Amino acid sequence: MTIEEIKTLLDLRSDTSTLPTQSMWEAMSKAVLGDGGRVDLTGRGEDPTVYELENLAASMLGKEDAMYIATGSLANHTALLAVTDRGDKVLVERSAHIYINEKFDFLSKFSGLVPIFYHLDSNYQISPKEIEYLIQYHDIRVLCLENTHNYSGGTCLTPACTAKICELAHNEGMHVHLDGARIFNSAVAQHVDVKELVAPVDSVMFCLSKGLCAPVGSLLVGSKDFIEKARAVGKMIGTPMRQAGIIAAAGIVALKENVDRLAEDHKKAKRLGELLSVIDNAIMDPKADQTDFVYMNVTPTGLTAQQVTDALRRKGLLVAKMTDESIRLAVHKDISMDDVERAAKIVIDFFASLK
Repeated sequence: MTIEEIKTLLDLRSDTSTLPTQSMWEAMSKAVLGDGGRVDLTGRGEDPTVYELENLAASMLGKEDAMYIATGSLANHTALLAVTDRGDKVLVERSAHIYINEKFDFLSKFSGLVPIFYHLDSNYQISPKEIEYLIQYHDIRVLCLENTHNYSGGTCLTPACTAKICELAHNEGMHVHLDGARIFNSAVAQHVDVKELVAPVDSVMFCLSKGLCAPVGSLLVGSKDFIEKARAVGKMIGTPMRQAGIIAAAGIVALKENVDRLAEDHKKAKRLGELLSVIDNAIMDPKADQTDFVYMNVTPTGLTAQQVTDALRRKGLLVAKMTDESIRLAVHKDISMDDVERAAKIVIDFFASLK
């Protein structure tokens, strides 16, 4: 499918489809630039706009320092490389994005980390008893969390759950890393300050290029000591960017103007879930309609998720195949409520045609 063909379709594949706001374009055009690849002894570059973005991110999350990195996956890799050695055990949820999609850290030819799996319960929280059991029988170096949780429909870890699990990990000397690609979605959905969600963790990655609408970039945030280690790792694996203030300027706007706006995405996703709930030959968990995703298990149709995805594309709607059984519909700034209604009609009509 060509780019031109994609532009003619209603695209609900991901919130990464967001386009920059007008204020972002204006900020990018006026950004003060420097060479981010020319680093000092701390590993920090010379781009003043990147520096401003990193300081803002650290302040908003209540941490000491931050590092601007091109992608969330690269930020997660940098975090784990900074605190592990080859063969270390990492406690990770079995369907976590960092394990399922990013893979790098758990492949023997790369980092060679050993995954020890925990699970989410029926409320999409983590059982302290399971964590205690796994800690008892394994020498674990790092605990990885994910909030919101992609493969569970964009569900949220609560502040209480996060605090309890981190306490257990810290009692055993573990580093806790949070894949918080959409951590601001979680904070907005739960009506809490993002600082409360991330206070117990040692490091956190979050993305600017999803619901926050910036075109590029993620932040890795933590203590000064941790970020210094991360910068050293980043220098080796190629994270520094030249004159990245152009895109960092959009990130500053994203953090100053677009966080509260995420509530609008959640309302649109909730409406989409309500509309699709009339479908009786798909499985949907209403507890998973917490942020900007709607997930559908298509097993009752007898079709695979890929077959459903292909069929919906032919009808003018792009959705994401997540597993062999499940598809995801994501809303964002550039999806209107009218688009939600139109997408719902396409999906409802298609599933009705299968009966």
